[in-house]
Amino acid sequence: MRWVRYIAIAIINGFGVVIGIIWVAVPATVAQPSLNYQLALSGRQPDGETPQSLSELYKLRDRLKVQLDNLAKTSDSAPFPAELWKSAIHRQQSQTLTQQLQKVQIQIQIEERAKYNWDDAAKLAAQAVEIGRTSNPSSATWEQSQRLWQLAINTLRLIPHGSFLAEGAIDKTIEYQGNLSVATYEMQVARSVEKVRAEEEEIRERARKEQEKKEFARREIERKEQEKKDLARQEREKQEFQRQELARQEREKQEFQRQELARQEREKQELARQELEKQEREKQELARQELEKQELQRQELARQELEKQELAKQELEKQELQRQELARQELEKQELERNQQATSQPTPESTATPTIAPVTPAASPSNFFFAGDTNRDGQINEQDEAGKEQWSLSNGALILFNDRNNDRGKIPTWQQTQVSVPRRAAMLSQVNLTLSENFKTSQLFITADSISSPHISVFQKTGDGWKPVDISGAQPLVFSTDIVLGVEAKQFADRNWNGTVNLKATALNNGQEIASTTIQMGVSPWMIAPNTAPVTEVTVSDRGSANSEFISQLKQAVEPTGAQVKIIQGDRAWMQDTQKNGYVQLPEKSEIRQFNVAIKSNRDQDKNPAVKSTQDRDLKVFNIGNPRSLDPVTQWSDGYGNLQVTPPIPGHPMGRVYYGNSGNASFNPEVLDFIQAQRIQGPPVDIDTSWLLTRQVDEIINFIPAQTPGKYVMAIASPEAGVKLLEELEGRGYGDVTINRGLSTQTTVSAALKNRALIQHNLYLQQQKLNPIVEKLKREFLLGDDQIIQVPVMFGYSGYAWWPNMVNSVPVNGKLLVSNPRGPMIDGVDYTQERLRQLLLPAGVSVSFLDDRYYQELKGNVQSATNTVRKPEEPPFWQSLPNN
Repeated sequence: MRWVRYIAIAIINGFGVVIGIIWVAVPATVAQPSLNYQLALSGRQPDGETPQSLSELYKLRDRLKVQLDNLAKTSDSAPFPAELWKSAIHRQQSQTLTQQLQKVQIQIQIEERAKYNWDDAAKLAAQAVEIGRTSNPSSATWEQSQRLWQLAINTLRLIPHGSFLAEGAIDKTIEYQGNLSVATYEMQVARSVEKVRAEEEEIRERARKEQEKKEFARREIERKEQEKKDLARQEREKQEFQRQELARQEREKQEFQRQELARQEREKQELARQELEKQEREKQELARQELEKQELQRQELARQELEKQELAKQELEKQELQRQELARQELEKQELERNQQATSQPTPESTATPTIAPVTPAASPSNFFFAGDTNRDGQINEQDEAGKEQWSLSNGALILFNDRNNDRGKIPTWQQTQVSVPRRAAMLSQVNLTLSENFKTSQLFITADSISSPHISVFQKTGDGWKPVDISGAQPLVFSTDIVLGVEAKQFADRNWNGTVNLKATALNNGQEIASTTIQMGVSPWMIAPNTAPVTEVTVSDRGSANSEFISQLKQAVEPTGAQVKIIQGDRAWMQDTQKNGYVQLPEKSEIRQFNVAIKSNRDQDKNPAVKSTQDRDLKVFNIGNPRSLDPVTQWSDGYGNLQVTPPIPGHPMGRVYYGNSGNASFNPEVLDFIQAQRIQGPPVDIDTSWLLTRQVDEIINFIPAQTPGKYVMAIASPEAGVKLLEELEGRGYGDVTINRGLSTQTTVSAALKNRALIQHNLYLQQQKLNPIVEKLKREFLLGDDQIIQVPVMFGYSGYAWWPNMVNSVPVNGKLLVSNPRGPMIDGVDYTQERLRQLLLPAGVSVSFLDDRYYQELKGNVQSATNTVRKPEEPPFWQSLPNN
């Protein structure tokens, strides 16, 4: 069919050419000049010439005007009436010239109009030529060109017949008619092609519309089917929601009843516990008073013994001086006798040398030096003599805790009587005993006071290695003029021992004390590093596929910060609760030695072996007290997520410990006593966590380091902020958006707000629990309002975080690891995540959100699932504290 169309186009093109030629035929009126006009021009002229151009007409007009002026002058000068005939002739001539001038002026107007039309036609032709040069012109383009050519021709036709340009106009008209024919032909061809294309496009359009019609019908069928399915699904969801709502209300009712019973039981137990504690405190007070009485008696006896020994020593010194004086006098007497006998004959008896008794040297700092690193500069010299007998947290030689007991089933290390070789010599605190040669015949002993002696071990460095030292005074040291001793502590300071020991070095000669000196040393206190300290290691438990994505995201967030991720194989999900990582410090000459030391949880010790750090110079973990029997409600109170420390605050340069107090089962009191005994991060501050499911303080409080060194903010859970966030979303028209996406608590914003019991419960928690906590924290930690951020969170009736808790987060080297709250998605952005970023923006904190859905369903989050090893920043504690 396509060739038939081309034949039709050719026929139409031929017809268009014929019509164009007929249409633009040269009018006869243009081809025939006016005879009358030529005759008028051929009339008598002043010069006998016929003008041939517009310029000649202008000259002719000017000549006629001159002739008329001359004729007027001549007629005015006629002197006599007899010459009136000349006046008549002049008038006739004037009339003739005037008529000729009028005709010339008319002709000038005609020629000027003709020239204007000629120029106008030329402009139209130029426009038509320019349009015709357009690349790929359309029928509309050729139609515009045809119209311009026609206008040019019509303009040429306006040129008067007798004009000088009439013949040129005829030639130009013929030329334009040819161009018009070409434009007409091209227009017809373009129209034919466009018509064919339009027909083809119409066919394609009809096919497309038919296809769209079929597609629309198919989609309409699918839509109706999907609507049918959606209605059925919505009905099922509605029924399921109603069922779940009824079940939830029933559970809430049962939970409320259970909590009420539990509360009553807790109150009953609390009263019983308080009574027992009161009796225990009275018992302990009596025991303490008895111990103090015994200690006073012991000290009095010791003082009397020391005075007795001092008197004996003075008596011995007096006797020694007397003996030396008698010996000197005897020597002088003998010398005098020898001099007197020098003039007489000597005899064998007179030349015999007398036997002189040995002289025992008196002790002085220069020949009996005994000291540790008193001034904590990492070296031992004469400067350590000053203040060596009085230890404090700021001054005095330090001892490291070194628990060498690998079998927890045996008795504690400090209760063992047999002392073995030190496990790590680098852990020993060095003490030097330097003697002069005068003591080479003496015996040297090291003794410790009776209270401290069970808690320390002393070793002597010999050619065969480190040997245990008998600190009871029964066995002497291996003699040397340069004795190096190593001291270690078997435990930290606690409620029964203040952590200090008095070591005495004594020199005996023939059973008599000839020199002695005493130093006081103290155990380096155990401390918790705050969240502002750098992280070297993050530990997490491998739970298989359940938390594999969490571990992957954890590594991606932690490793770029320079910290390591250590994955533990085992049954422990909550790494934070298994042990509390801390540290101790010891001075060295060039640096401060830092040792990681952890308190191990007493719960399920067989299932939860100690997690050893990959860091060098690591000490073993240790236990405090015995496991407690806690009911299911308070079973997590002793977890170490419930023991936290602030960054440095006024009055507490190493931070201050705080913990959760659940009323009838507070955090382990033995651990709290241990913290208090360290005398550096206490007294601990208790926070009311009785309303939380886990009873742990890290669920509601977290200190987050800011980008500026030394600055931080305190994040605290705010149920009120959580409710306001939901109200804000509904107010902006996002009531149908899903929250708690993918969790068992998934719902919509509007549905959550309609649960008035849940909303009122959270507002009650804010008013009755969180607001008093905030005021207490501001008072105890001297915090300003600008240091506190209220993090939106909501709690279920039993005290668990209703959506992933963003407060239970972990700061790691400038980055904050936070639970993904799975909040409402608005324009592709998690609205709850964005709210936390805005809250932390002034502090310059970078946030990484982790998918902890596995832990959220178990009622925990990022910090509970991990543990950290931190490197404390300098200066060391003895340079940070005031003099003690």
